Amino acid sequence: MVVEFADPILQSLLLGSLYTMMAVGLTMTYAVTRVPNFAHAEFITVGAYTSVAVVNVLGRGPVESFVLAFLASAGVALASDELVFKPLFRRGATPLHLLVASIGLGLVIRYVLSIVVGSYDFLVVKSRIIKETLFSIGGSPFTNLHAWAIPTTVALVIVLYLLFTGTRLGKAMRAMASNFDLARVAGIKTAQVRRFTWLLAGGLGGLGGAFWSVNVPITPETGWGILLWLFAASILGGFVSYWGTIAGGYVVGFAENLGISALHNAFGVSLSYRPMIALVIIVLVFLIRPQGFTGVTMGDFGKLARRWFARMRASLGRG
Repeated sequence: MVVEFADPILQSLLLGSLYTMMAVGLTMTYAVTRVPNFAHAEFITVGAYTSVAVVNVLGRGPVESFVLAFLASAGVALASDELVFKPLFRRGATPLHLLVASIGLGLVIRYVLSIVVGSYDFLVVKSRIIKETLFSIGGSPFTNLHAWAIPTTVALVIVLYLLFTGTRLGKAMRAMASNFDLARVAGIKTAQVRRFTWLLAGGLGGLGGAFWSVNVPITPETGWGILLWLFAASILGGFVSYWGTIAGGYVVGFAENLGISALHNAFGVSLSYRPMIALVIIVLVFLIRPQGFTGVTMGDFGKLARRWFARMRASLGRG
């Protein structure tokens, strides 16, 4: 049983970390600025291509490529807000208007990017950073990508916790997410908080895209292809809970890999039906608990995690 589930668990940890990294930005922009941003997919793609260009063309290392991917996507995200979303917001645009605008913006970024990378024959490309096996668990490889992505996500969760609980900027973001009008009346500099939010959200998306480019080849459609899983994670967080989204990213990662593996072993379901898991999660959340994990405390998550690990140990013992 250890051999059978080692690979899905390792893949779940990796994908859960990447989904969390990218989905937090999606939740952040909606919670603070009320923009349901489909163009977040393109921030991921911009980060992925930036990382590939830094490594494959400039010959730089992973750290430099990840940092520049964060900065490039952060810049694109801020420009998107300043040129598109903020003018619409000032004119009283509804969330539906902003959603449609984000789809249009995403198409513009995607096709401009396609023209640029197509001229350099980079339409389908993979980072030259090699995934190397550090050791094996049950015959399944634990690679350097696992060693980078998982600790990076843990570090980001810690930084976000310190930001939201220990800084005036983080508390201002929480205030705007709770009640924008009251936050503005209370004297919070909403314009500055909004800019920081877009920079951070776009940067996290780009960083996730950079890691993704090490895992699989990328195309101008890469971010769009990942968006379904990110929305599933964000919906699990109620679109407003950062901690719910963090938990949702790992829930989606584990449900996707362990779920499709269990269905394949039990009923012969093709592994190509993997996207079905994210769709099922979205439908079930809307039907059963539309607010997702909103209102669930970190202690509740701890209890659920301990129960899950206890059941895993019991099943492994029986196996």
